[in-house]
Amino acid sequence: MSVEALLRSLTIDRKLAQLSAEGSPARFVKDGKFDADKARRECPHGIGGLMVPIDLTPEEIGEWVVDMRACFADLSPVPPVLMCESLHGVLGKGSTVFPQSIGMGASFDPELMQRVARAIGREAKALGIRMSLAPDLDLGRDPRWGRIEETFGESPFLTGKMGEAYVAGLLADDGKYAAVVKHFAAHGSPAAGVNLAPVTVTPQELEDKYLPPFRKALAAGARGVMPAYSALNGIPCHTNTLLMNEILRERWGFDGIVLSDFGALNMLASFHHSVEDDVQAGLLAMAHGMDLQVPPILRPEQWKALLAEGKIDMAAIDGAVRRILKMKEAIGLFDLPKPSVETIRRTVRCKEHRALAREAARKSMVLLKNDGVLPLRAGKTVAVVGPNAFTAQLGDYALPRFDVKTPAQALADRAEKTGGRVIAAKGCEVFGSDISCFAEAETAAEAADAVVCLIGGKSMKGYGVGWGSEEEAILTCGEGCDMHDLTPGGPQLELVRRMIATGKPVVIVMIDGRPETLFDAADDCSALLAAWYPGEEGSEALAELLYGDCNFSAKLPVTFPRHVGQLPLCHDRVPSACGFYQAPGKPDQPGRDYVFGDPLPAYAFGDGLGYSEIAYVSLNAERVKGGLSVRVELANKGDRDAEEPVLVFIRDEVASLPQPVKKLAAIGKAVLPAGASTIIDLEIPDEQLTFTDAAMQKRLEAGWFTVTAGSCSARVYVEG
Repeated sequence: MSVEALLRSLTIDRKLAQLSAEGSPARFVKDGKFDADKARRECPHGIGGLMVPIDLTPEEIGEWVVDMRACFADLSPVPPVLMCESLHGVLGKGSTVFPQSIGMGASFDPELMQRVARAIGREAKALGIRMSLAPDLDLGRDPRWGRIEETFGESPFLTGKMGEAYVAGLLADDGKYAAVVKHFAAHGSPAAGVNLAPVTVTPQELEDKYLPPFRKALAAGARGVMPAYSALNGIPCHTNTLLMNEILRERWGFDGIVLSDFGALNMLASFHHSVEDDVQAGLLAMAHGMDLQVPPILRPEQWKALLAEGKIDMAAIDGAVRRILKMKEAIGLFDLPKPSVETIRRTVRCKEHRALAREAARKSMVLLKNDGVLPLRAGKTVAVVGPNAFTAQLGDYALPRFDVKTPAQALADRAEKTGGRVIAAKGCEVFGSDISCFAEAETAAEAADAVVCLIGGKSMKGYGVGWGSEEEAILTCGEGCDMHDLTPGGPQLELVRRMIATGKPVVIVMIDGRPETLFDAADDCSALLAAWYPGEEGSEALAELLYGDCNFSAKLPVTFPRHVGQLPLCHDRVPSACGFYQAPGKPDQPGRDYVFGDPLPAYAFGDGLGYSEIAYVSLNAERVKGGLSVRVELANKGDRDAEEPVLVFIRDEVASLPQPVKKLAAIGKAVLPAGASTIIDLEIPDEQLTFTDAAMQKRLEAGWFTVTAGSCSARVYVEG
């Protein structure tokens, strides 16, 4: 039956039922089974969608799905779509947990992202899931914001490439899957770094930075859009005419579904105070193209009453239901195979997916400093200290796992393989002021040849803050966990200083979802790396990297400020944001562009070292039809094989509106055996050379562009 025929055949009650999705995973679970009685009672005409229960095992989910489908088949000819969170793995028991998004961004490897997303999609489909509330295409431009860990970093270009790859991965096998991109738009730049706070950006910034990643992901086949909780330029995103009507539907021609973020429609009255009640919120959202309410702000009987009162017309209802039916047909929802225990066991957290998680973890960790202490020497004693040595931190939208090695365990196992040993001591927590265990950590350091100090944050939870229980753990990062500064919580920084004071070489491993400021500790340590939240294979990957079993290759996807007072601080800032006086001060010598400080970052976007020196030998850029052609020659000066993400930046030297001092415009990957050289050819399309002018028109102005990769640069003239 065609979509139009099906739409005509549905009763008004069944149509209205399609506008609702249940956001509580446990709502229809009873004793580990699908609660059919409750479903029949509360959803007599069906339902648009359901979130997958996260507290069941994969096999139990398979049984739950079979029973759920059978129940709703009796209630409506339109089956519900089963949805999941899947930022870095299907959220639930037993699924593979990959590195959190910011770590994937650090890989600068869209091909790897596509393989990871394909694995996520295969696990989801084995469970009966056909929709992911992912990828997150927010730009991580304020590290105080706890959800920066869910982003691919600060660069619009990188975010677009990774988001595009994520969607392509979900669709790779048969195309029958729905990726929902979020949070539309500019959600990652909240005032003061506070989650859900208003966002203010210029119209040009919106066009040139915040919208392009969404457009790329939609072009790659994403079938859903989730608006942001926040207000953009004073108007809540869920009811923002510019975003939802003019840009998404009219200009871009998007005919997929729009679904609300969880509780966002209620927030129109309770949080934004832009409407008086839920009825006004529902009507306003419908007028702005909202198709699926998660959870429903208005029940079917309320919509029916509003229809009878003439406050909404049938054409608007039919439009939303039509889009939902088209999406469901496109993903094959009317003819899905039943989940089977055999397929689930063969697919979910299979050997291949765990190996991929290990590879992704290796390629996500960024080495920022190394005075020669790394790789750790065989046969030596290593003190492993710090609170994050004793927990496998997985990041938010992941459940705690007790079958995953901690960094302390993985490092001890690796040390013993070559005759070494580990002395482990926690030292402190990630919060509070208790330093009573410092002495134990100092004793361990004094007995060791080197110290690995694992500090940072924790955000491991399976829900958005406000939607689940807050009793599980202390959290310092993730949704709703924003920071007023970027120093590690509790007495961790003092613990690091105590370790350095022992005189032993200290390796600092930051396991966190955001940049950290370490001040003198970063200067005085022997090595420093950002491990992010590296997934279930992260501890093993960390041990391999620290002992030199493999090489570092990742780069920073976000800027690390010296101090929170420098924010906002991104690589693509305009020249006037870099300071006028160029005379930074010091504590004992006042200056300008910060009287007692420096406007430059501690570590810049794109920084990252390996165990081999990679030399950028030459760069050539020339104008070609449709863009720039760039050729980069690199050489591996070391004795270890290496991979190097090749980041190409451009600068429009003179423009009618100030343009960034540099912006990422192309990404490549160089595979460099020890002592080898290679040449990488990349294209920069005209799209990356244009900008939105004062009249809100895209322009490619004639003039000189500087193209940079590594230490090499070239100038090329572009005609307008």
